[in-house]
Amino acid sequence: MNINTLDDVACFDGMGELMCLWAKCDAWLFDPGHQMQSMIPGPRKKAERFLRMLLTHHSAKEEIGAALTLFDVLMSKAISPLPFFLSVEEVMDQASLAAIVRLVLKCSTMSLTMGPSISEVERVVGLGKLQKTGVIAAREVEIFTSLAGRVAAPSLPTPKLWLDSVLRRLEFLITPHKEQVAEFEQAMRGAEAATDLLTRSVGMSPFLPPRALALGGCVLGFITMGALSQEQARPEEVTSSLWDSVLVLWQGDHAKQGNPSTLGVDLDFLAAACRCSPSDLQVWAFRAAQGFHDSIQQGLRRSVTAI
Repeated sequence: MNINTLDDVACFDGMGELMCLWAKCDAWLFDPGHQMQSMIPGPRKKAERFLRMLLTHHSAKEEIGAALTLFDVLMSKAISPLPFFLSVEEVMDQASLAAIVRLVLKCSTMSLTMGPSISEVERVVGLGKLQKTGVIAAREVEIFTSLAGRVAAPSLPTPKLWLDSVLRRLEFLITPHKEQVAEFEQAMRGAEAATDLLTRSVGMSPFLPPRALALGGCVLGFITMGALSQEQARPEEVTSSLWDSVLVLWQGDHAKQGNPSTLGVDLDFLAAACRCSPSDLQVWAFRAAQGFHDSIQQGLRRSVTAI
């Protein structure tokens, strides 16, 4: 075994240990005892637009995942029967959303020194009064304190951070052959696209915390690219007809053309990379697919009602 191989093994083990710590953070921030299944889609979409608008002014659109993760933590705690300093309405207000962006930017690894300051952007978008009266600053401190400082990675890992770590571990485990490298890269892009879509459209909750959303998205992305068997990913307690109905939006061209991937990622290998059981992956993939299916249906109903 050469030095590079030893380094790879150490990196693989190190990421596994880090993921165990992240899982504990997930459990603390998204209390699994309160099984809220998903966020309220309409208000969350409105909040996402406001967060994205603020981040765009800072040329930091890449941080939308971090902002939504923090938003979902606050919303899940506001909806929980346990006491919390913010109500659902207060989590949704502009002071909270601006405070979320402040915290995300202050914890970001991106270089933001060349752009406008936080205070300048807040004035430009009409938050000058909230800024001047100290409401945003007070909300920022309250959020930071109530979450014991767990407002950004690594103590609040985003779905993207979870997925990146899993894919690196998976690549070490399966070591794709030269002719399979392109297929593996395509499968990774599918997993990244699926996780990004779920982060924006479904959101995180105690029912689907960041870890579950990312790993469920990874499974769905692999299914879409033909790298993982659809049937292998089906939970035992879920009927084939129900599974097919929630997966209808995740079936890629390979399924229609009958061109399966030669990569053939096994669910057990994926579970090993994810530091969880195959049954966990099956459940999380089903919850993610069902959440996305429901969000699409709710969007269609709202469109029909508006006509």
